[in-house]
Amino acid sequence: MIERTTYKLKGTLRIDFETDRARLDSFPALESDWNKLLHRLTKADEPLRYHDGDGEEDMLYPFLENQELTVFADITRKKLSNYGNSFANVQGTAMQAAYVQKLRQDINRWIARLDSYLHNTWQAGNNSSPAAETARWLKERLEQSLSADELDGNNNYYRMLRTVAAIQENADYYLNQIKDSGDIDPALSLLVVYLKNYGSIAEAFNRRLATLPELYRKDILHAVPQDAVQDNVYVIITPTEGIGGFTLPKDEPFPAGQNATGEELIYRTEKKEYISPIQCVEADALYGFSNPSYGGALELYKQPIQLQDTTDAQTLFAHGEELRIGWQVESPMLVLNEGERNISIYFHLTADSSIPNNTKGFVLQLSGAEGWMEQTSECYIESGRLCFSFSLPYNAVAPASCMEEVHGTTTEYPVIRILTDNANCPYKWAQQLIFDSVEIKTEVNGIRNFSFYNDQGEVDTTRPFHPFGIQAECGACFLFGNEEMSLKNLQEVRLKGIWKELPETEEGFNKMYKEYGTDADVFKVSTEYQIGGRWKKCGDEQKLFSFNENGDLNSAEIVFSFTVQPQSISSDEIAVPYEYSRDKDGFFRITLESPSIGFGTKAYRTLFSETMVHNSGCKEKKRKDLPSEPVIPVMADVELSYIATEETTLSDMERSFIRLSRITALSRQEPFPITKGEKQPFLPSVPAENLLYFGLPHALGEQNLRLFFDMVLPQEKIPFYDPQPGRQVTLAWEYWSGNEWHPITIESVLAEETLGLTQSGFIEIKLPEKISSSHMDKQGRAWIRAAVTGDLSSCLAVRGIRTNCIRLISQNGDGTSLPAGTIQGIKEPDERIESVTQPLSGFGGKPAETATGVAVRQTSRISNRHRALMIKDYEHLVLEFFPEVDKIQCIPIPQNKGASKICLVVFSRAEDSRYFLSPAWKLAEIQQLVRQYASPFASLRVINPVYERVNVHCKAILWNSVPDKGKAVRQLVVLAQNYIAPWYRKEEIPMLRQRYSYKELHARMVNHEDLMRLVTLEVNGKSLSRIDVDTVDFTFEGKHPWSVLLPVIKIELLSPYDGIEKAEIGSNFIIG
Repeated sequence: MIERTTYKLKGTLRIDFETDRARLDSFPALESDWNKLLHRLTKADEPLRYHDGDGEEDMLYPFLENQELTVFADITRKKLSNYGNSFANVQGTAMQAAYVQKLRQDINRWIARLDSYLHNTWQAGNNSSPAAETARWLKERLEQSLSADELDGNNNYYRMLRTVAAIQENADYYLNQIKDSGDIDPALSLLVVYLKNYGSIAEAFNRRLATLPELYRKDILHAVPQDAVQDNVYVIITPTEGIGGFTLPKDEPFPAGQNATGEELIYRTEKKEYISPIQCVEADALYGFSNPSYGGALELYKQPIQLQDTTDAQTLFAHGEELRIGWQVESPMLVLNEGERNISIYFHLTADSSIPNNTKGFVLQLSGAEGWMEQTSECYIESGRLCFSFSLPYNAVAPASCMEEVHGTTTEYPVIRILTDNANCPYKWAQQLIFDSVEIKTEVNGIRNFSFYNDQGEVDTTRPFHPFGIQAECGACFLFGNEEMSLKNLQEVRLKGIWKELPETEEGFNKMYKEYGTDADVFKVSTEYQIGGRWKKCGDEQKLFSFNENGDLNSAEIVFSFTVQPQSISSDEIAVPYEYSRDKDGFFRITLESPSIGFGTKAYRTLFSETMVHNSGCKEKKRKDLPSEPVIPVMADVELSYIATEETTLSDMERSFIRLSRITALSRQEPFPITKGEKQPFLPSVPAENLLYFGLPHALGEQNLRLFFDMVLPQEKIPFYDPQPGRQVTLAWEYWSGNEWHPITIESVLAEETLGLTQSGFIEIKLPEKISSSHMDKQGRAWIRAAVTGDLSSCLAVRGIRTNCIRLISQNGDGTSLPAGTIQGIKEPDERIESVTQPLSGFGGKPAETATGVAVRQTSRISNRHRALMIKDYEHLVLEFFPEVDKIQCIPIPQNKGASKICLVVFSRAEDSRYFLSPAWKLAEIQQLVRQYASPFASLRVINPVYERVNVHCKAILWNSVPDKGKAVRQLVVLAQNYIAPWYRKEEIPMLRQRYSYKELHARMVNHEDLMRLVTLEVNGKSLSRIDVDTVDFTFEGKHPWSVLLPVIKIELLSPYDGIEKAEIGSNFIIG
C-alpha cells in the first residue's frame, strides 16, 4: 500500500490557497442549514438527553437514530464524488475488499434503521402512510443493491454505489414526501422547527459578520484592488537593405488590434531604440568531450544553432558534428602532376614545446580538381620537428589549386590541410607544441612529360631518340625542362633512361673505341641550368656511362646537384606546353665535353679515308683493318626525378611562397593567414572547453552589438532536469580581428540579462574598436565568441538569437498577454524598416485585481505577517508573490545540530506543463525573495521536484485465447504506471514522499484477466521469489524527500511452453 504524506506535509495547491475557508468572505460563522444541524445531532459523540411529553427523561440519540428523516439525512450527507476513482485505484489490492465491505456496512445500517422505523409505524397503525411507503421503497432499493451475490466484487460495488447515488439525486422528492406525510414524530417535528428557527437566527448573524471583512480591509487596512500591469512584448525590427543604423524615438507607436473596450490597442517604445544594420546569421556551439576510451583525449564538436523559424529549442553543447581545425599549407611545392611523389612537411619546434608520447590524431586532405582528397599519412616527431609525410602513387590524381565552388576557397597553388581527427584527437598535446618555421620537402620519380631539345629541335621522348643528335660531336648538347620543377627550389634533378645501340659491356665499348684512342671513362658531360637568361654551371663534370661490377652497361642517369637554389620561383602564369626560351628559368643542359672526337662520327670518316688510301697503295699483307664504325647513343624510356625543399621562418612569411593559414572553428573551415611573428602554437589554446560563436554581417563601421537570447527549458533533459540555483554560469567575450581573438573587458559588456544563459534576456556589448573590413571573413561577417564556464546544467535551451529585438509596453491594454504574431508593423510607414515581427507572446502583464484577489492577498499577509516561521508561511509567501507557481511544498530536513534545513519544492506549469519544472533563474528568484522574510539562521533551498527512474521488468504468460496481446501489454503497463505514477496519466501534480509496496504492485498486475501466469516481476532488479501472506514485503521510494518516481516499464511476453533456458515442457524437458 502506498504510504501517504501527512496533511501538514503535503504542500499547498494554488487552488487551495485562493479558496481557503479560513477567510470570513462568505464564511458562515454559524451553521444555518437545518439538515446539516440534524445530521450533526445524530452523529454527536456526547450523549444528549431530552424530556418527552410525559416529562420522562430519555437519550436523544436512540430517538433520532431510527427516524426516517434522520436516515435520509445520513444518506444524502454521504460524499460519493470520489468513491469510483478511489475504488479503481485499489484494484487488485487488499483495500479492494475493504472498500466493498465499508459501503455494504453503511447500506446494511441504513436498512436496519429503516426496518426499525417501519416496525414502529406498523405498531402505531401507520403502516400505509406516505412516509412509511417512502421508507419501504428506500429499504427495498437498498436491499436490491445487496442481493446480487452472483456478481463479482467490482460489479457488486458499483451497483451499490449507483443505488445510493440515485437516492441522492432525487433527495428533494423523497424529503417532500416525508415532510408532507404528516407522520413525523411530534418531538422530531418540534426539533426540526427549532432547528429551522435557529437556522434563520444564525443566518441573520452571519450576514452581520459578512460585512466586517470588507470594513476591515477598506476602512482600516485601506486595501484596494491593484491596477492592471501593462503587457510587454518583444518585436524584431528588420532594417531595409543598405540602410545604416537609425534610432526610433521614445513612445513610437505600434498597432496591435483592439483592446477590450474596442479602442485601438497601442504598444510603444519605452526609450529611444537604436536599430543596427548588424544581423546574426550564424551561431555555433563548440565543445570538447574528454573520451576515456582514448586516454582522455579531448574530442572537438561543433553544433550549428538554428536561429530563426524554429519550433524546437536546441540544447547547447550537444548533438554536434565533428569539428576539425588545424592548418592549410599552400605552396608551389605541392604542384605534383605525375610520377611517384613523396611529400614531407616539417614544423620546426622550439625548445619550450612539450613533446608527447603519441602523435596520432591528424588527417591530411589534399586539394584535387573534384574536391578534397584524404591521404594516408604518418605523423611523428624527430630531430625537433613535427613531421607529416604522405605519398602519391604513379596512378594517383594530381593535386590542383582550390576553387571556391569546389573547395570553399581559391588558391594559386595546390593545398594540403592538416586537420584534427576525433578518433585520436590531438588537441591537448598539440596546443603545447610551438613552432617557428615550416619546411616542405618533395621527392618525385618517374616524370615522363617534359620538354626535350637537341640540335635537331624538340624531341619526342616517347620514342627512342639520339640525345646528342645524329653526329654526337664533342660540344653537342641537349636541354630539357619541366614546368613543375620550375616552380621549386631544387636540391637535385636526375635524368634517367635506357641506353640503346651501345655495346652492352665496358669491354665491348673500350674495344670499339680503342682505335680512336679513347675508352668509356673518357666520355664526360657537363651540367648547367638556366637562370635569368644565363647558363650556370651545376657541379663538376660527370661520366656519361657507368657499368656495374660485372662490367655491364647501366641505365643512363645524369645528376644535377645544387648547393645554391637553381632559380627563384616565379608566380607568373606558366605557358602550356612548357616551351624553351632564353628568358625562361627551369631548363637544364647537358653538354658532351669529352672526348674531343665526341662519339667519333667525324673521326670515323677521316680514319676510314686514311685506311682506304693506305690500303690502296700497299700489299695485302700490309693493309690495315677498316676501323669499327662508332655508335650514336640512343636513349629510350626517359624519365625525370627531382628533390626539392622549401623552408621559411614565421617571421619571414611575407617573402615566402609557402602560405600558412589556420583552419579555425569559423564557418566553412575558412583559412585565415597567420600574422607575422616569431612562433605559433600548433593548435590554438581556447579560454574554455565550451564556446559560442556568432557570425555578424553588415557590421562595417559598427561598434555596439545587442543580442536577444530566447531561452527555454531543454526538452531532451526533461523530466530528469535538475538545475541547482546559486551555481553560476559566466560568459567571457572575445572578438575576431581577422587572424586572432582579442578579449572584451567586463566593462564593455553593457548588459547581461541572461545570467549566463539561464534565462531569456539581452546581452549588449561595446567593442573596443569599430568593425573594419580587416575584421571580417570573406563572407563579410564579423565574429564574436563567448567562453561559457561554470555549471552548464543550468543553461537553458536556445529557441532563438535575434538582433534589433526591442521591448514594447502596452499603452492602453488590460494586462492580457498579446498573442505572438499580432504586431506586424509600425503605425506610420517608415521606409527604413523592411519588416516588423513579433515572435513571442506578451509577458509581464497582469489583469486588474479582483475583490477576491485582494482578499486572498490580505488574508495571506495577515496570516503570516510577511514572516516565514511555520511550514504554511513559506508556502503562502511563494504562492502570494509568484502567481505562476501551481503548488509549493515545504519540507523541513532535520539536522544533527542546529535548526532544520528548509527545502521548498516548486511545481509550476509556466515553463513545463508536463513535469512542472522551473528554470534555475526562477528558483533563484524565489529563494532570494523568501530569504527576505525568513530567519537569517535558516538554511533555505528552493528546488524542482527530482524525478528518478524506477525500472519495472515483468515477464508474463497470457492465455492462448487472448485475441489482442498488444492491448494486454498496454493494460499491464497502465496498471504499473497508475500505481507508481497515477498523476502522469491524469496530468496532475505529483505527490512527494511516497513509498510503494512490491506486493501491492504484484497484486495489481497478477490479477489481470488476460494473465495466465506472472513469471517474474522485478523492480530495479529486485524481486520476491514467492508471494503469499507470510512473505515479508519490501518497499521502494525515492532517494530524497523531494523525489518523484517515474516508472520505465518493460513487459516481456513468454510462450506457455517455455521451460528452463532452452528446455521446453512436453519436448526435451523431462522430469524423472
